[in-house]
Amino acid sequence: MSATARIDAGSSRVVFNDPRPDPRYPSGREIPLWLYKPERHGPDDRIVVVMHGMSRNADAYRDAWAEPAERHNLMVVAPEFSNAAYPETYDYNYGNMVTPEGVLLDRKQWLFPLVEQIFAFVRDRSGSRRETFGLYGHSAGGQLVHRLVTFAWTPAIERAITANAGSYTMPDFAVSYPFGLKGTHFAGADLPVLLSRPLTVLLGEQDCDPTHHNLPRQPEAMAQGPHRFARGQAYFAAGRAAAGAGAFNWRIDTVPGVAHSNPGMAAKAAAILAGG
Repeated sequence: MSATARIDAGSSRVVFNDPRPDPRYPSGREIPLWLYKPERHGPDDRIVVVMHGMSRNADAYRDAWAEPAERHNLMVVAPEFSNAAYPETYDYNYGNMVTPEGVLLDRKQWLFPLVEQIFAFVRDRSGSRRETFGLYGHSAGGQLVHRLVTFAWTPAIERAITANAGSYTMPDFAVSYPFGLKGTHFAGADLPVLLSRPLTVLLGEQDCDPTHHNLPRQPEAMAQGPHRFARGQAYFAAGRAAAGAGAFNWRIDTVPGVAHSNPGMAAKAAAILAGG
């Protein structure tokens, strides 16, 4: 796509090039962006970035969001971080913040800033005038989203939703990243700022299978609860407890009858990001 090409209404696909150098990929890495734009979507209407889960099926995420996007007049951007180019949990879920050995990487190597860069790329090519976007991630994408909110917040995010994440970075300085804050740059003074950010923890009420094949089972993850529904509640409760009498702008919401399903969560998430 040329710099002057436009993004038309309906479903489409464009490619964003990851600007970060990585010796594993000397030719660079492409990130396909799966898009949906309602016909009536105008330059001042909302844009949402939708982060896929472990299956890396961004096209299916885009398709699941098409109907609620029409209902709420949202433009959907679903980046695809393929297994070929981003093979490790550390590359995607954990934001490429640390090595598997726990060594903190330079911020220039983190994945998190790509989300805002992708938003800006799409905004400029769609004729949008929006300065902010909504952010949603489900499962592994929910892991990425709440860690981005924690460590790489940008005021361009209007509201973020972490949905059905398998594990969380708890507001706990005694537990090492990715399950806590130990070993990161995060300081005590950063905690009230994190808790004041507009984050929604969105949970499927039936996402309570302790034997789910993709459920993280590290000891630190198991300490957060037996299943995703419990872990999301524990994360929100930990944030509320850490806030004390201070500002706390997180929310928690649930979707009845839904287990570990992005299509089941999309309608509620879209309504939230539309301002509901």
